[in-house]
Amino acid sequence: MDVIDRNSDTELCRLLCGFLDYTRKEKGYSEHTVEAYRSDLSQFVEFLLHKGHPLTVAAALSKQPLRLFLHDVGRLGLKPRSVARKVAAVKSLCRYSVKAGALTVNPAKALSTPKLDSPLPAFLTAAQAESLEGVAAADSARNRAIVEFFYGSGLRLSELHGLTFGSVDRRSMTVRVMGKGRKERIVPITAQSAEALDEYLKERPGDVDTHTPIFVNTKGARLSARQIERIVGASLSQVSQQKKKSPHVLRHSYATHLLDAGADIRAVKELLGHASLSTTQVYTHISREHLLKVYKQAHPRAER
Repeated sequence: MDVIDRNSDTELCRLLCGFLDYTRKEKGYSEHTVEAYRSDLSQFVEFLLHKGHPLTVAAALSKQPLRLFLHDVGRLGLKPRSVARKVAAVKSLCRYSVKAGALTVNPAKALSTPKLDSPLPAFLTAAQAESLEGVAAADSARNRAIVEFFYGSGLRLSELHGLTFGSVDRRSMTVRVMGKGRKERIVPITAQSAEALDEYLKERPGDVDTHTPIFVNTKGARLSARQIERIVGASLSQVSQQKKKSPHVLRHSYATHLLDAGADIRAVKELLGHASLSTTQVYTHISREHLLKVYKQAHPRAER
């Protein structure tokens, strides 16, 4: 039982529970994201209790305690990204409070968010992506299919985790996925993905219908997100020395290789399910770096 549950009879914590329920059911956020919000806002409640602030909405969600909390967080030596996440949690709660009628004015509008570096996403070279298929296939038909769906369709971890056999349309060679904010999109699958799925079906345990999860363990139960991460990480470890070895590396590789091959950025945005074109534009930076590297290596007058 955390501090929110222990103080569930207070006005603020009742609002917090409503907010977390809203992020889960209305906004369609993943359980991981909801728990991150809960953790950050629990820290806010603990701060208020320590400072003797009453746990009423009007007293807690006002400029002074909000600023004092973020100042306190800043003194903990956290990374800017961690501080930014806590600022985002507080801002989201305040917006919800106005929406729910608990406040008339949003007190968090003036809160500043730490400036973050924007490191380029990790991705595989085309050669590494090619060799990955053989690495995963040597492990199992299931693992090859997992890797193929990630790289061939640019899926997020949560999207692949939620796939059922009804999600895949073999006639149109597409897969229907539920993305962030419970937004559905349809993306193509590759011939390699379809072939890998067929091979996996020959050994997959359990019966299959449209509602059956595609990727399961030896007992026929849906693989957990953590198990999928481990499978992908093990395959990536054999083709790449980079530190990042998550399924998102394959999604980044998918987008980067599409743009490198001349795909229109707006089309890539739709394939990835991005809400904003600015989110997709990070991959144009990757492609530019790649082109500059090729130029410097190949052109006789390029600076070495």
